[in-house]
Amino acid sequence: MTADRLHPDDKVRVDLYLEGKDIGAYEGTGFHTVAEAIHTAFDSSGHTGANIENYVFRVTDLARNTTARYRINAGGNTKLIPEERF
Repeated sequence: MTADRLHPDDKVRVDLYLEGKDIGAYEGTGFHTVAEAIHTAFDSSGHTGANIENYVFRVTDLARNTTARYRINAGGNTKLIPEERF
């Protein structure tokens, strides 16, 4: 999922991570971009007192079975980051 585009009918899951810990997930449809999905997940998480830049987001397009990790930079832009290998 290297493109920022999603199909609005696709079910999307966004997992939120803070300091390497999984702190929640959001599932929904109707998103046109990865950024829309991330911001919706963050806004509904209840963690809005913290900066969105501190989080890592794993976005999964469940309809296409693709996953990628993202961060929001200080300028508010969505940035693709490499997967962690364990």
